[in-house]
Amino acid sequence: MHISAELIKIGRFSQRGFTLVEVLLSLGVFVVLTIIFAASVPLAHRTAKINGQYSQAISLCQHKIDQLRAVGYGRINYTELSDAGVIDDSPTSSPFSFTNVDSVEEYLPDPVTQLSLQYSSGEINATATISWRSGSSTSKRSTVSLSAIITNVE
Repeated sequence: MHISAELIKIGRFSQRGFTLVEVLLSLGVFVVLTIIFAASVPLAHRTAKINGQYSQAISLCQHKIDQLRAVGYGRINYTELSDAGVIDDSPTSSPFSFTNVDSVEEYLPDPVTQLSLQYSSGEINATATISWRSGSSTSKRSTVSLSAIITNVE
C-alpha cells in the first residue's frame, strides 16, 4: 500500500507541470509569431511613407488650382502668374513649372512639376501634375494629377 500511494503522488505531480516538449512547442510558436510581426513593421513603415507622399502631392496640386482660381480667369497668363508667385520663372509657356516657388523638393524626393493650361472659349482647363521618385529605386516614379476648369464669370 505504501508503494502505490507514492506512485499516485508522483503521477499527480507530473500532471500539474509542463513537459519539456510543451515548453519548446509554445516557445516555437512565440518565435514564429514574433518573426511575422517583425517582418510586417518595415512594410507598414514604407506604406505609411508612400501614403504621406501621395497626400502631400495631392495637397500641393490642390493648392496650385486654388491659386489659379484666386488669380482669376482674366489674369491667368505667364506674366501675372509669375508676378503672383504661382509659377517658376522658367519655362515661359505652358506647361509651366512650380517646383521652386512651392519648394516641392522639401516634401518629395526628386520632384517634377507641371502646370498645364489649355484655353478655349470662356474657360481654361488647368492640370497640375507632380511626379516624384518613390522608394529607394531611382527608376520608379509616382505621379499625381489634378484638373479643374476655370471659367469667366464676369
